[in-house]
Amino acid sequence: MGRRRENRWQPPEHPEVERPRAYSLSEDARGPDVCHAVTPMPVWAWIQFPTFHVRVKAFAKSWTRDAVLVEWAQFGQQANAWVWRSAVKHRTLRARSGNSPENAPR
Repeated sequence: MGRRRENRWQPPEHPEVERPRAYSLSEDARGPDVCHAVTPMPVWAWIQFPTFHVRVKAFAKSWTRDAVLVEWAQFGQQANAWVWRSAVKHRTLRARSGNSPENAPR
């Protein structure tokens, strides 16, 4: 009879790849008098990374006269950065679909 081989399959070993981090404005660049949102506002934001730019669906959490603190999902994790106000545009959230329980006929 044959012997059972222990640990026949093992996951491949890959080095942990460092994810790129978004650039964020310094405190001097964003300016004083930070206003904080009671409810974060949905926005489109251009985020700058070391080698590329990307437009993301984000939420504005705080702002100054010149900059906005935006938060978005990146690689399945929460990320945030201060960006110039001109890199942010308002967006509207879609209404829920008609199949949800709240919209059911009564």
